[in-house]
Amino acid sequence: MPAESAGPAESVGPAESVGPAESVGPAESVGPAESAESETDHRGWGLLLVIGSAIGFLAAMILTIDRIKLLTDPKVALVCDISPFVTCGPVMSSAAGALFGFPNPLLGIAGFAIAGTTGMVLLGGARLARWYLVGFEVGCLAAAVFITWLQTQSLYVIGALCIWCMCVWAVTIPIVVVTTTHTLSAGVFGDGARRVGRAIGDWKIAVIAIWYLIVITAVALRFYREFALMWFGIAL
Repeated sequence: MPAESAGPAESVGPAESVGPAESVGPAESVGPAESAESETDHRGWGLLLVIGSAIGFLAAMILTIDRIKLLTDPKVALVCDISPFVTCGPVMSSAAGALFGFPNPLLGIAGFAIAGTTGMVLLGGARLARWYLVGFEVGCLAAAVFITWLQTQSLYVIGALCIWCMCVWAVTIPIVVVTTTHTLSAGVFGDGARRVGRAIGDWKIAVIAIWYLIVITAVALRFYREFALMWFGIAL
Protein backbone atom coordinates (compact mmCIF):
# COMPACT_ATOMS: atom_id res chain seq x y z
CA MET A 1 0.00 0.00 0.00
CA PRO A 2 1.53 3.25 -0.98
CA ALA A 3 2.51 5.64 1.75
CA GLU A 4 -0.10 8.23 2.42
CA SER A 5 0.74 11.65 1.23
CA ALA A 6 0.01 14.59 3.34
CA GLY A 7 -0.77 16.44 0.17
CA PRO A 8 1.09 19.31 -1.14
CA ALA A 9 2.92 21.29 1.46
CA GLU A 10 0.70 23.92 2.86
CA SER A 11 1.71 27.41 1.94
CA VAL A 12 1.42 30.25 4.26
CA GLY A 13 1.12 32.43 1.23
CA PRO A 14 3.68 34.72 -0.12
CA ALA A 15 6.02 36.23 2.40
CA GLU A 16 4.41 39.23 3.90
CA SER A 17 5.89 42.42 2.67
CA VAL A 18 6.14 45.53 4.69
CA GLY A 19 6.02 47.42 1.44
CA PRO A 20 8.79 49.46 0.04
CA ALA A 21 11.20 50.89 2.56
CA GLU A 22 9.75 54.01 3.99
CA SER A 23 11.45 57.06 2.69
CA VAL A 24 11.87 60.31 4.50
CA GLY A 25 11.89 62.01 1.16
CA PRO A 26 14.77 63.11 -0.94
CA ALA A 27 17.66 64.87 0.76
CA GLU A 28 17.08 68.55 0.99
CA SER A 29 18.72 70.45 -1.76
CA VAL A 30 19.45 74.08 -2.04
CA GLY A 31 18.39 73.92 -5.66
CA PRO A 32 20.46 74.74 -8.72
CA ALA A 33 19.77 78.47 -8.66
CA GLU A 34 20.62 78.87 -4.97
CA SER A 35 23.70 76.67 -5.34
CA ALA A 36 24.94 78.73 -8.30
CA GLU A 37 24.32 81.93 -6.35
CA SER A 38 26.28 80.55 -3.38
CA GLU A 39 29.14 79.53 -5.66
CA THR A 40 29.21 82.97 -7.27
CA ASP A 41 29.20 84.65 -3.86
CA HIS A 42 32.02 82.36 -2.73
CA ARG A 43 34.17 83.24 -5.73
CA GLY A 44 33.34 86.91 -5.23
CA TRP A 45 34.78 86.63 -1.74
CA GLY A 46 37.93 85.09 -3.20
CA LEU A 47 38.22 87.84 -5.80
CA LEU A 48 37.90 90.51 -3.10
CA LEU A 49 40.65 88.84 -1.08
CA VAL A 50 42.97 88.68 -4.10
CA ILE A 51 42.46 92.27 -5.25
CA GLY A 52 42.32 93.80 -1.77
CA SER A 53 45.38 91.87 -0.62
CA ALA A 54 47.34 92.91 -3.71
CA ILE A 55 46.68 96.58 -2.95
CA GLY A 56 47.39 96.15 0.75
CA PHE A 57 50.54 94.13 0.09
CA LEU A 58 51.85 96.83 -2.27
CA ALA A 59 51.12 99.58 0.27
CA ALA A 60 52.84 97.59 3.03
CA MET A 61 55.87 97.01 0.81
CA ILE A 62 56.15 100.74 0.01
CA LEU A 63 55.86 101.57 3.71
CA THR A 64 58.60 99.07 4.53
CA ILE A 65 60.92 100.50 1.87
CA ASP A 66 60.20 104.06 3.05
CA ARG A 67 60.91 103.02 6.62
CA ILE A 68 64.31 101.70 5.54
CA LYS A 69 64.97 105.00 3.76
CA LEU A 70 64.15 106.91 6.92
CA LEU A 71 66.53 104.76 8.92
CA THR A 72 69.38 105.50 6.51
CA ASP A 73 68.49 109.20 6.08
CA PRO A 74 65.98 110.74 8.54
CA LYS A 75 65.69 113.85 6.33
CA VAL A 76 64.81 112.01 3.13
CA ALA A 77 61.76 113.30 1.21
CA LEU A 78 59.20 110.57 0.69
CA VAL A 79 56.62 110.39 -2.09
CA CYS A 80 53.79 110.51 0.47
CA ASP A 81 55.06 113.71 2.12
CA ILE A 82 52.43 115.98 0.57
CA SER A 83 51.85 118.49 3.36
CA PRO A 84 52.67 118.98 7.04
CA PHE A 85 49.68 116.82 8.03
CA VAL A 86 49.57 114.42 5.05
CA THR A 87 52.92 112.74 5.54
CA CYS A 88 54.15 109.24 6.26
CA GLY A 89 57.41 110.03 8.04
CA PRO A 90 56.02 111.05 11.44
CA VAL A 91 53.59 108.14 11.45
CA MET A 92 56.24 105.52 10.68
CA SER A 93 58.76 107.05 13.10
CA SER A 94 56.29 107.12 15.99
CA ALA A 95 56.03 104.52 18.72
CA ALA A 96 52.72 103.39 17.24
CA GLY A 97 54.49 102.67 13.94
CA ALA A 98 56.38 99.80 15.55
CA LEU A 99 54.02 98.55 18.22
CA PHE A 100 55.66 95.13 18.57
CA GLY A 101 59.25 96.31 18.25
CA PHE A 102 59.43 96.07 14.46
CA PRO A 103 57.76 98.15 11.73
CA ASN A 104 54.02 97.52 11.48
CA PRO A 105 54.15 97.14 7.67
CA LEU A 106 55.87 93.79 8.14
CA LEU A 107 52.65 92.55 9.71
CA GLY A 108 50.80 93.82 6.68
CA ILE A 109 53.11 92.01 4.28
CA ALA A 110 52.55 88.71 6.08
CA GLY A 111 48.83 89.22 6.61
CA PHE A 112 48.02 90.26 3.06
CA ALA A 113 50.13 87.42 1.68
CA ILE A 114 48.01 84.95 3.64
CA ALA A 115 44.75 86.65 2.64
CA GLY A 116 45.75 86.77 -1.03
CA THR A 117 46.68 83.10 -1.02
CA THR A 118 43.36 82.27 0.62
CA GLY A 119 41.59 84.20 -2.12
CA MET A 120 43.38 82.25 -4.83
CA VAL A 121 42.37 78.99 -3.19
CA LEU A 122 38.74 80.12 -3.10
CA LEU A 123 38.85 81.20 -6.74
CA GLY A 124 40.08 77.71 -7.56
CA GLY A 125 36.82 76.32 -6.16
CA ALA A 126 38.20 74.83 -2.97
CA ARG A 127 36.33 74.72 0.32
CA LEU A 128 38.33 75.68 3.38
CA ALA A 129 38.45 73.56 6.53
CA ARG A 130 36.67 74.81 9.62
CA TRP A 131 39.88 75.22 11.62
CA TYR A 132 41.35 77.39 8.87
CA LEU A 133 38.23 79.56 8.66
CA VAL A 134 38.30 80.07 12.42
CA GLY A 135 41.96 81.12 12.33
CA PHE A 136 41.42 83.36 9.31
CA GLU A 137 38.43 85.06 10.93
CA VAL A 138 40.35 85.66 14.16
CA GLY A 139 43.18 87.19 12.11
CA CYS A 140 40.75 89.47 10.24
CA LEU A 141 39.14 90.65 13.46
CA ALA A 142 42.57 91.31 14.96
CA ALA A 143 43.44 93.35 11.85
CA ALA A 144 40.23 95.37 12.28
CA VAL A 145 41.07 96.17 15.90
CA PHE A 146 44.65 97.03 14.96
CA ILE A 147 43.81 99.45 12.15
CA THR A 148 41.15 101.12 14.32
CA TRP A 149 43.75 101.70 17.00
CA LEU A 150 46.20 103.02 14.40
CA GLN A 151 43.52 105.40 13.12
CA THR A 152 43.05 106.87 16.58
CA GLN A 153 46.82 107.23 16.94
CA SER A 154 47.15 108.98 13.57
CA LEU A 155 44.28 111.36 14.20
CA TYR A 156 44.59 112.23 17.87
CA VAL A 157 48.15 111.42 18.95
CA ILE A 158 50.48 111.82 15.96
CA GLY A 159 48.34 114.37 14.14
CA ALA A 160 49.26 113.23 10.65
CA LEU A 161 47.80 111.13 7.85
CA CYS A 162 49.79 108.49 5.99
CA ILE A 163 48.52 107.82 2.45
CA TRP A 164 49.81 104.26 2.30
CA CYS A 165 48.39 103.54 5.74
CA MET A 166 45.00 104.77 4.54
CA CYS A 167 45.25 102.40 1.58
CA VAL A 168 45.69 99.56 4.06
CA TRP A 169 42.67 100.78 6.03
CA ALA A 170 40.59 101.01 2.86
CA VAL A 171 41.15 97.40 1.80
CA THR A 172 41.10 95.88 5.28
CA ILE A 173 37.57 97.09 6.01
CA PRO A 174 35.77 95.21 3.19
CA ILE A 175 37.95 92.15 3.69
CA VAL A 176 36.96 91.99 7.36
CA VAL A 177 33.24 92.56 6.74
CA VAL A 178 32.87 90.08 3.87
CA THR A 179 35.01 87.43 5.55
CA THR A 180 33.00 87.71 8.74
CA THR A 181 29.66 87.32 6.96
CA HIS A 182 30.96 84.25 5.11
CA THR A 183 32.40 82.51 8.15
CA LEU A 184 29.29 83.16 10.20
CA SER A 185 26.97 82.01 7.39
CA ALA A 186 29.02 78.84 6.99
CA GLY A 187 28.23 77.88 10.58
CA VAL A 188 31.86 77.94 11.64
CA PHE A 189 30.86 79.33 15.04
CA GLY A 190 27.60 77.41 15.44
CA ASP A 191 24.00 77.61 14.28
CA GLY A 192 23.26 80.80 16.19
CA ALA A 193 26.14 82.56 14.47
CA ARG A 194 24.98 81.08 11.14
CA ARG A 195 21.62 82.81 11.50
CA VAL A 196 23.34 86.09 12.33
CA GLY A 197 25.62 85.74 9.31
CA ARG A 198 22.71 85.10 6.98
CA ALA A 199 20.79 88.02 8.45
CA ILE A 200 23.59 90.52 7.89
CA GLY A 201 24.83 88.97 4.65
CA ASP A 202 22.53 91.11 2.52
CA TRP A 203 23.67 94.22 4.40
CA LYS A 204 27.41 93.83 4.09
CA ILE A 205 27.71 96.61 1.49
CA ALA A 206 25.84 98.95 3.84
CA VAL A 207 28.09 97.94 6.75
CA ILE A 208 31.19 98.67 4.68
CA ALA A 209 29.78 102.04 3.56
CA ILE A 210 28.91 103.04 7.14
CA TRP A 211 32.37 102.03 8.35
CA TYR A 212 33.97 104.12 5.60
CA LEU A 213 31.71 107.04 6.49
CA ILE A 214 32.71 106.89 10.15
CA VAL A 215 36.42 106.97 9.28
CA ILE A 216 36.00 109.78 6.73
CA THR A 217 33.95 111.80 9.21
CA ALA A 218 36.59 111.35 11.91
CA VAL A 219 39.32 112.48 9.51
CA ALA A 220 37.27 115.48 8.36
CA LEU A 221 36.48 116.60 11.91
CA ARG A 222 40.11 116.32 12.93
CA PHE A 223 41.71 117.99 9.88
CA TYR A 224 39.01 120.22 8.39
CA ARG A 225 41.05 123.36 9.15
CA GLU A 226 44.14 121.93 7.50
CA PHE A 227 42.19 120.76 4.44
CA ALA A 228 40.47 124.14 4.08
CA LEU A 229 43.82 125.91 4.17
CA MET A 230 45.53 123.46 1.78
CA TRP A 231 42.74 123.19 -0.81
CA PHE A 232 41.02 126.58 -0.62
CA GLY A 233 43.53 128.83 1.11
CA ILE A 234 40.98 129.56 3.83
CA ALA A 235 42.13 129.79 7.44
CA LEU A 236 39.40 128.64 9.80
